[in-house]
Amino acid sequence: MPAPLVTPDYLHRRLVEFIGFLRERGVQVGIGAEVELGRALPLLPILDRESIRDACRSVLAKSPEELATVDRAFDAFFSPAFSRRRAPAPGQSIAPQPVGITVAGTGSASVEPVPRPPVRETQIGMYSAYAPGAGHNLGPLSPREMLWLRRGARRFRRLTATLPGRRFLRSRRGEVDFPETLRRSIGWGGEEIRLSRRTPRKQRTDLVVLWDVSGSMREHDAALFGLVYSLERVSRSARSFAFSTRIAEITEVIRQHGYRQAVPLVAARIARAEGGTQIGPCLRQFAERYPTAVGDRVTVVVVSDGWDRAGSTAVGDELRRIHQRGHLVVWVSPYARRPGFQPKTAGLVAALPYTDLLLGPEDFQSPYPLPPIEWKQSRAAMSA
Repeated sequence: MPAPLVTPDYLHRRLVEFIGFLRERGVQVGIGAEVELGRALPLLPILDRESIRDACRSVLAKSPEELATVDRAFDAFFSPAFSRRRAPAPGQSIAPQPVGITVAGTGSASVEPVPRPPVRETQIGMYSAYAPGAGHNLGPLSPREMLWLRRGARRFRRLTATLPGRRFLRSRRGEVDFPETLRRSIGWGGEEIRLSRRTPRKQRTDLVVLWDVSGSMREHDAALFGLVYSLERVSRSARSFAFSTRIAEITEVIRQHGYRQAVPLVAARIARAEGGTQIGPCLRQFAERYPTAVGDRVTVVVVSDGWDRAGSTAVGDELRRIHQRGHLVVWVSPYARRPGFQPKTAGLVAALPYTDLLLGPEDFQSPYPLPPIEWKQSRAAMSA
């Protein structure tokens, strides 16, 4: 039977099958890795088997054990015997059937057949309804880790407290405090006057946390929920929301329960780790459903990796409106502190012009302030 033509649709379909093949063997492949590999394969020589293998190894494997599993699965899935069993004629669909895998180095001996699931066609780079929908592993973190996160949340709230309040503090510089000046002059019999000065006391900002709980963020669930919980508890007026393809408020669940009690309750509230994040539409839902949540004393914290299938224009437009109404916009990316990080995901690139601070979870976990992330230089380099 002649081999099928290597068209983009055929290549994408084979990639989806291979990723499903890996998931059956316990390799947790997220939407982000699937999209990244789908974008990389068209740039590789399609007949160079080792180049494709290296791309799969570097993108899909996250540990030495998974690396070995990816190698075995690659050899089995792309073996000639496997391809002959599943290769369709032109215009025909692929029917599910049991597949035998030949073991390398043992001649024709084979292990017991492995049933193949039905093929589901999807477009690489877009949301797949058949992506894994496992629940969330939110922790719990250790008491020491939560202690550092709470301290980091309090330090962050002090950092963002830049709005002047109605009360004043004594200061060496600032406007003259006439009542205090007169009171102090009484001690000198009204003869000698020393001018007292005052400066407005800074008000600590209110917080609104928007937490991305899509499939690409699943491996960071525990650490990021500890951060969201700490930010919520550091202020009585803070509000927290979780979003993926829609947005939901989780403020009351966090306020009314301790950390360990809140873990299963929040996990049940955001039951599915859905793929296909829609950051822009979720920000629009947030603005429409909670119009009074953002004001001039509110710092909005977006916790996300920036993967977005709804288009970067929507992210930029909605974040610009939030930035105009609020005090500060802070973006927390789980990868921001990794060596060689570049903000290249569509959602994050669109958000950078309206982002005042780009942070990583490590900024809250460290007992000491870390040096700022040079994301503005990265943005300038990408736009050049």
